[in-house]
Formats: sequence, C-alpha cells, structure tokens
Amino acid sequence: MNNLITSLVQNRWPYFIASITLLILLSFQIAHMAFNGNVKVMFDENDPHFQRLKQLEHQYIESSYLVFLFQPKDKNIFSHHSLDQLQTLSQAIADLPYVQRTDSLLSFPKLEIDKDTLSINPLVENIHALKENEFEQIKDYLQENSTIAGHLTSLKHDAAAVYAAVNLTGNHLSAIHQIGSQAQQLQEIFLQQHPGSQLYLNGDIAIERALLNVIMDDILRVNPIVFFVIFVLVGLLLRSLMAITATLAVVAVSTGIATGINVSLGFEMNPITMMAPAIIMVLAVADSIHVLTIYSVQCRQGVAPQQAMLFSLKKNLSPIFWTSATTVAGFMGLNFGDSPPFRSMGNMAAIGVVFAFLCTFTVLPTVALAFPRNNISKPWSITHLMRRLSGWKGYANPIFLLASLLVSVILASFIPRMILNDDISEYFDESLPIHKSIQFAKNNIRGVQNITYSFDSGIKNGIHEPEFLTKVDDFSQWLRQHPQVSQVNSYTDIVKRLHKTFNDDDPAYNVIPDSRQLNSQYELLYEMSLPVGMDLTRDINQDRSQIKLTVSLHNSDNQTLIQLEKDIDQWLENNMPELKNLGSSQLLMFAHMGNNILHSMISGSAYTLLFITLFMIFALRSLKFGLLSIVPNVFPALVVYGLWALMVGRVNHAAAMTFTICLGLVVDDSIHLISKYLDARRNGSTQQQALEYSFIHSGTAIVITSITLTCGILLLSLSHFAVNDTMALMLASIIVLALLFDLLVLPALLMLFDRKVNFSPSQLKEVLR
Repeated sequence: MNNLITSLVQNRWPYFIASITLLILLSFQIAHMAFNGNVKVMFDENDPHFQRLKQLEHQYIESSYLVFLFQPKDKNIFSHHSLDQLQTLSQAIADLPYVQRTDSLLSFPKLEIDKDTLSINPLVENIHALKENEFEQIKDYLQENSTIAGHLTSLKHDAAAVYAAVNLTGNHLSAIHQIGSQAQQLQEIFLQQHPGSQLYLNGDIAIERALLNVIMDDILRVNPIVFFVIFVLVGLLLRSLMAITATLAVVAVSTGIATGINVSLGFEMNPITMMAPAIIMVLAVADSIHVLTIYSVQCRQGVAPQQAMLFSLKKNLSPIFWTSATTVAGFMGLNFGDSPPFRSMGNMAAIGVVFAFLCTFTVLPTVALAFPRNNISKPWSITHLMRRLSGWKGYANPIFLLASLLVSVILASFIPRMILNDDISEYFDESLPIHKSIQFAKNNIRGVQNITYSFDSGIKNGIHEPEFLTKVDDFSQWLRQHPQVSQVNSYTDIVKRLHKTFNDDDPAYNVIPDSRQLNSQYELLYEMSLPVGMDLTRDINQDRSQIKLTVSLHNSDNQTLIQLEKDIDQWLENNMPELKNLGSSQLLMFAHMGNNILHSMISGSAYTLLFITLFMIFALRSLKFGLLSIVPNVFPALVVYGLWALMVGRVNHAAAMTFTICLGLVVDDSIHLISKYLDARRNGSTQQQALEYSFIHSGTAIVITSITLTCGILLLSLSHFAVNDTMALMLASIIVLALLFDLLVLPALLMLFDRKVNFSPSQLKEVLR
C-alpha cells in the first residue's frame, strides 16, 4: 500500500486528469436525469396491495383527479352568490387541458319520474331563479343521499368540491406540469376576483405536482445551501484557501461522477433519492478533512508538502477505507427495505461514498499540492483540550461507565412505546399549499382518504342478482356504523335510489329490489339517462360481474387504516366469507409499507451491524476491540430513538431506515480513535499514553468532521418533504451523540477492557488480538 500511496502522490497529475475526464464523460448523462413525483413510485411492483390497486384500475375506468376545494367568503354554499361562483369555477375547470369531465354539487344527477319516464337532471339549475324554499329542498336532498353529502359539499354546507377527471396523455411529466401550472393560475385569478374566498388544489394530480416541486426545491434551494454552509465551515475550521479548494474539488468530482453513474444506471430523482447528492457531498468533505488536517499540521511543522501529503495519506488510508466500507454497508442495508426509493437512495449514496474515497486519493493531492506551503494556514485546533480530556480521571471510574450505559439502556427501553405511523397528509411541510389543502379536505370534505373494495358476483351480469346486491348493501350499512368510516359509496345506493324514485319516493322502497330483471332495467335506464360524458364505468366493470365499493375515512394514519382493514376482514369472514377480498388504496399501501419496512429493516439492520462489526475487526486487527466498537456505534442511535419515543412518540417510516444509515456514518470517529489507540499500544505505550496519542492525533479531525456532518445533514431538514426532515433530524442527533460517546464513553471502555500496561510491543500484539 505504501508504494500505491507514493505512486498516487508522485504521479498525481495522470490520476487527476483521469478523474476529470471521467467526470466530463459522465456529465452528459446528467442531462437525461429523470424526475418522478408519482407517489406510486414508493411501492414495489410485486407488493400485493399495489397489484390489487393496478387490478382495480384495470377493471374499472379510472382517471387521475384534480380536486378544487372551494369555500366562499360568507362560508355558505347555498346562496345565489356562492353558487354563481361555484358555477364559474366549474366552467373554468372544464376548460383546463386533459380534463374529461367535472363533478360538482351543480352537476350531480338528480333522479325524477314523469309518467313512468326517468329523467336525470343536474341537481341545481338556473341558479339565479332559486328561491329560499328550493335551497332547503336541495339541502334535504343532500341529507338523503350519502353519495353527495360531505363529498361534494361539506356537512356544514360551508365548502364545496369540484372533481376534475383527468386523462394524461403524451409525456407524463410535461402533462403534470402543464395542467398543474394552469390550475394554479386559475386558482390565483379566482381568488383575485373573489377576495375573502378560499380555493385549494387537491387530488393525485396536485399531490404529484407538489412532490415534483419539492424535488426541484431540493435541487435549487436545499442542496446549494448545504453546499455553501459546508464550505464555509471548512474555511472557518481549516482556515485555508487550499483546504477549501481541495475539498471543493473532491466534492464536485465525486458527486458529479456518482450522479452520472446513477443516471446511467436508471435511477430516478424523487423526494427520497434527492437526499443522495447532499449526503455524498457531506461524506466527501469528511474524508477530505482527515487528510487535510494532518497534511496542514505537517506542513506547519516544516515538512516538505509532498512528504507531508505522503505521511497524511498513509496515516489515513486504512481508517478512511474502513470508514467508507462501513458507510457503504450502512447504505446498502437499505436494500432490505420494501420501498424502492429508499433502496435507490441507499445504492446511489453507496456509489457516491466509493467515489468520494477514490477522489480523496486522486483529486485532493493534486489540488492541495498546487498551493505553495506559505498559503497553508494553521487549522483550527483543540489539541490542548484533547490532551486535557484524555487525562480525565473519570475514564478510570467504573461508576461513570456503568451510569452512562445504564442511562442509555433506560432511554432505549422506551423505544417500544414509539408508534410507527405514516400519514400521507403529513408528508408535506406546513408552509406548502398542498399541506393546507390536505388539512382543509380532512376537516371538511369526505372521499379524499379511502379504501376501495371490488366484489365479484362470479358470473357475467351478476351485479343484477338480488342476493348479491343485498349482501353488498348489508356490508355497506355495517360500514356506515363504523366509527372510523365517514362515507360509503356503492352502486347499490344508486339501485336503491332508483327503486325508491320509481315508487313515489316511498322510504319503504329504499331497498334492493328482489327481481333480477328489475335491477337490470334500472341499470339500463340510469345509464341511458345520464348526460353525455357520465356513465357507470367507475362503479361497475365492463361485463357487469363486479361492483366497486369505496370506503371514506375520518383519519388516514397507519394504525387507523390497518385496524379498519382488520375489522372489515373479520366482519366479512364472519358474515359473508364468499365476498371476502383484499381492499386497496394508496393510503392503505402506505400503511402496510410502513409496517413492512419496520420488520424488514430490523433484519436489515442486524445484517448491516454484523458486516460493520466484521469490518471493524479486520480494520482494527482485533476481535476484542472490534466487538467493543459496537457500543459507541449502536448505543447513540438507541438513545436517540428512546428520546424520540419520549418527546415525540411517533415517527414515519423514514425512522426505520435511519438506523441502518447511521450504523455506517458514526463508525468514522470510533475507527480513527480506536485505530490510533491500538497503534500506540502496539508500539509500547501505556494506556494513558495511547489515549493521549489517539485524542491528540484524531480529536480535532473527528470534531471537525462531526460538526460538518451534523450541519450538512441537519440542513437537509430544510426540505419541504417531511420524510427527509425526520431522517435528517434523527441522523444529526445520532451523529452528535455518537461524538459524545466516542469522547466520553469509548475511552472508559478502552481503559476497562485493556488493563494490561507496560508490555513490550511483541507482547502487546498478542494481548490485543
């Protein structure tokens, strides 16, 4: 290895040119970077709930939806002025690109019978001619029809929704941007024309566009801030233009190469994978700091720059290599997870770590040695503090160590109290319009959060069978009594409404007819009477063998959804086992994904910890100290999780991923401290001398890298995507606590488990194995 390091320094220009050439070649790939804001990207293709959702979309004519949520200034939908505004809004929405049809209070089909002839007209016609008693009639009609009450209007009649069914054609990304931007313009114009009113954009189209905006915001705002702050910190802590330039070169080249390779491999940019470039930047800086710190000290002591660089690279090769290896293992551990974006982010970051390591030894020496020695300032140093800390008598006191570990175990014991509870409505920062829209919808409009079921009669045209329809209706009635269900929409409601309408609106006929022929006639009459553009393809499949039933919910968090699903499964099992099937929706998929991630990442973290421990044993050339390193590498994460359980109580699925990532990140400090301690011990130093040597030669660098890592990762919490925010906050907390463990608890462990002193170097090598 010494020959390789010598070659890297003496022949640095060819290595540098090769790195830049690779960067230039791969930079052309970056132009082909793909962006994906579809929430379905979060799920595996073989996920049973995802497969079920795709099957439902194939069976029933489904569209994407853009939902406009409208609240007039006086918070009264049923006034001439408010309905006029709603009509104006609906007409403007219908003119948006890709919109196929709109559904609103105004266009809702009202059934009327005239001499045994069924007519279906809009619920509200000729707004300005409406009288007060007619407003009351409309309200009464709403109360009788669960399909519309709370769905197209709020229960308090202070808000209304307009659903625009959208068929995106051509380039999906371009179509989302086009309809999203025009919808936003419509929103702005409408609010200007009607001051005091509220208008929110919702639906899967609005959510996907919001996710795409988050991605671009991360690229244009968050990543540059991370980049800028990191180099300000490097400049302040290393106090050298050389250090800033060399670190900048390593970061730029390694991040550029890694990004180019990731794009070539087909990785997409989504709100999760957008963390990868920033993480690569932060880790590249950490590698550079270790090399530049020792290099600067050597140059300040009068050593020739080339010899100083040789010395620094040789001293740091092993710890940086093993640090990179463990970090790669940590990120690769994300492949145990069930969410593709997290797996992609882990693989992208792992590739970046590899090239950050390579560029530290190929790019950094060339740039650093291009600066004259007199340009190298004295770096920020805490050597005096480290020397004093290494002599702290508390390390030799077993009570301190026992108390530290006991407090850590007590805090970690609270982890089982933490609830892993994803709620897609909380994925967005509170400052974003989509967050306000989702919260408004949760408080006012039903149907935004739901689970969908499809019931199969088993035969063609079987939806007309009275027994089958009655079973589905019985299930619907049971659902409406469930405390977590806000609304149930089913084709059986249409059949009952038709039967009641054809019998003089007698409530006694609000039931499923017992005649198959009559049910078939009702369906035919209803479809023939619907206005152009409206049909039943969203409620029944093409061969009339299956019915779709949509269950709307009060709450959309994981535990509520999964418990409701269990209740439904149990009821169907007990009452109608022949109808039992798997419900599906994006919300339900998120709920199961959160639980699956938790279980898969437990096993993934176990494998990652095993690999990292093996790496530590090889890196330190000591079984005992390799196993000992588990404490400062694992306990900080357990303590942070315990504190989070106490202070917050719930996390999204990002927390399960965080543990695996942190296992690779926090190893950096412990490797440098333990390796230098063992080097000193193997050379005949006493415990105290070895500890002082380790602190003096590693202390400043690990503090600088920890500060840089913490600030860089903490800045990722500026992302408007709450999953990234949680991950950044937890990772930053773990890194800070890991530094404290390495400076306070790790030395106490070394003192306890390495009691033999004053051995000869050969004896020490045997003892320390």
